[in-house]
Amino acid sequence: MTEIPPVDELPSRWEIELEFVQSLANTQYLMYLAQQGCFKDETFLNYLNYLNYWKDPQYSKFLVYPDCLHILTLLQNENFRIQLLNQNFTSILYNDMVDYWREPLIKDEKEKDKGILNGKGETVEAGASLSPEKDKQEIK
Repeated sequence: MTEIPPVDELPSRWEIELEFVQSLANTQYLMYLAQQGCFKDETFLNYLNYLNYWKDPQYSKFLVYPDCLHILTLLQNENFRIQLLNQNFTSILYNDMVDYWREPLIKDEKEKDKGILNGKGETVEAGASLSPEKDKQEIK
């Protein structure tokens, strides 16, 4: 027989909703929900609408996967929900999400290629001295 954990060890409603809302950033899970017919259930659609409160900054600051909010918005569209049954569509959606996450990393790499850091976290043009004192000496 399985023991029921004490009430104080069970996750709160807030924690459950936080975990669920973030799971919407998982394209495989979205496809699973579509295959199970969840997006045809009016009660489930109302629940998704209710979860829009996570877009408020006082709640969204707790999200690790903020893409879930964009997906939550897209789930309000029936055509989007239908497309989630299509493996190609979910693959494209996944790839677009990964590209979006990588964009700042690529931009940072390009900035690093333009120059080097001076030890203070500031970029210095390649070939420039890292020491202002040395630069002053070279000018004299």
